[in-house]
Amino acid sequence: METNGTLNRIDKLLRRVDRSMRVLEIGPSYSPTAPKAAGWQSFVLDHASQAELREKYASLGVPTANIEPVDFVWHDGPIETAVPKHMHGSFDACIASHVIEHVPDPISLFHSLDRLLAADGVVSLAVPDKRFCFDFFRPLTLTPAWIEAFERKATRHSKRALRECQAYMAHNGELVAWGQHEAEIALRLVADVTAMKHVVDAVEPPDLSPYVDCHAWCFTPSSFELLFLELAALGLVNFRISDSFPTVGCEFFVTLRKGQPELAVPAQDRRLQLLRAIAGELAEQDACLRPKSPPKRRGRLARVSHSIQRRLRAFRRGEKPKS
Repeated sequence: METNGTLNRIDKLLRRVDRSMRVLEIGPSYSPTAPKAAGWQSFVLDHASQAELREKYASLGVPTANIEPVDFVWHDGPIETAVPKHMHGSFDACIASHVIEHVPDPISLFHSLDRLLAADGVVSLAVPDKRFCFDFFRPLTLTPAWIEAFERKATRHSKRALRECQAYMAHNGELVAWGQHEAEIALRLVADVTAMKHVVDAVEPPDLSPYVDCHAWCFTPSSFELLFLELAALGLVNFRISDSFPTVGCEFFVTLRKGQPELAVPAQDRRLQLLRAIAGELAEQDACLRPKSPPKRRGRLARVSHSIQRRLRAFRRGEKPKS
């Protein structure tokens, strides 16, 4: 279900979240959506402590004072293992902004959230749209890729994902992310093809190697909906999309609830609708690379413009313009 309006990004993330709820925020870093300092009943899960995060970001010019105490430090394995068992099932909402694309095994993440959230809990996500960020040239993630990561119990990104991210990363001028209405698209590849050589040793063997981060998965709004439709049909996730906001800038927003999708049409028909929508989204991406031509003027505006131009030409020739 797509929801329109003029809400800002925080409003969209908090669409189904209020201050009465116990909130688990994953990886908020220096930009929490529901900060404890503002009175939210929030619990932070991150890969490092508050002190370690502030040290990590100290040289990057970001507001490190916004980094809040980390309640659950997660290093490896299912995220519910970082949360005391007596708190499982006690959270009303989970917020994760620009997190899902970094997770080696997203299906297992949603299994963990199923355990951590209450029966009516929600998951609120901000997700990068690959058409408007450095993933521009990379292929979309389809359901089999998530299934493969789940089957191998991935705790590290695959060589394929690391090679793709390195070799096909694109910037628009100096921008790593941009919006739908940029006046000029001037894409350039950040690395040459030899970048694919330098990631092999980083993930061998995966149980001993250090974690190497990347955008492992690439989405558009329709491809993300297709993932959850198909995974729910396969019994691999217990979440459905209940609210969504279309892409603004480089991101779109999705709220998920527990349970199966509520479809107005048969699942097979909806799959085809979404695949057609994906084709349209990629066509829009392709169109942004073409030179922009001025829009055609139509109707009364066109007649008024033509009349003004005719009178100007007559004036320049010293003639009396015709009425």
